[in-house]
Amino acid sequence: MKKRQILLVVWLLIALGTFFSCSEETSPVGDNKKLDTLSISHSMKGWELYSWAEDGVWNYSVLIGTNRVKTYQEVVENDLAVMGKDSLKILLNKFPANETITWLGGEWLANSWSGSHENISLPETAIINEIKAYCTQKQLELVILQ
Repeated sequence: MKKRQILLVVWLLIALGTFFSCSEETSPVGDNKKLDTLSISHSMKGWELYSWAEDGVWNYSVLIGTNRVKTYQEVVENDLAVMGKDSLKILLNKFPANETITWLGGEWLANSWSGSHENISLPETAIINEIKAYCTQKQLELVILQ
């Protein structure tokens, strides 16, 4: 009887260890290798894209669309956050065609958030145009709210 209990405990520990290691690997934060296993499904209310520069590198965060304004913490601590426009393109590849992605800029946030929008802003026009063209190529509707 004790052998059975010990085997059961060992089996449960192995199963839990496998579960947690798999869920860590699917987290896409800033790591292109982890983006490989990501799958994104259709969102009825679309998606929200936020961007901010940090140490000269643009960061991008994508959150599922809702009827409420997200907080700064939700934006920057989001699991669907990547660094650099190339990583953003890899992330955009995971979206099904015809999804709507709304890119929210600092002016819009200043009017919507009570208080500061911190460092959330749109990048320079060349990057915006490149991402917009990429979305068009991937059949994604990109709406930009300055």
